[in-house]
Amino acid sequence: MEDEYEIIPTSPLRRLEKRIAELESSSSSSEMQKLTEEIIELIKSNQRIIDDIVKSDAELRNEISKIPGKIDELIGNMNEFMELLKTSATEETVTDISKDVMQPLVNKMDELIQQNKKSIEVNQAALTTLGILDKRLKRLYLQFANIYRR
Repeated sequence: MEDEYEIIPTSPLRRLEKRIAELESSSSSSEMQKLTEEIIELIKSNQRIIDDIVKSDAELRNEISKIPGKIDELIGNMNEFMELLKTSATEETVTDISKDVMQPLVNKMDELIQQNKKSIEVNQAALTTLGILDKRLKRLYLQFANIYRR
């Protein structure tokens, strides 16, 4: 038997080898694609969370902003009631016994007024804190929005 020989140029073979190497390395690019999609999904999730926080913050601020007005109204009503009690306690027709009976009630009402004043101060501090939180959340929201735009 005679052996047959053929001369084949090597440049097409080398090009095929390069293409195979590129295809093998492109599998990492698909992994990069998946990673990029996961990052985008995470960013969207974070954005939804931030939107929910901003909405709940606004709702909470609205509800808390109503509290001082209601407390002021309550204090006004209690002051009127206290004036009525004091007036009735100082009238001449009231005996000494009824003054003694009313004094604990008057003292308790004064305590309630003081507690309501403290409550107003706490609510004002909470409103201030919520205002600061609102500004910070808006700043974070704008930062995230700028990151998403890039």
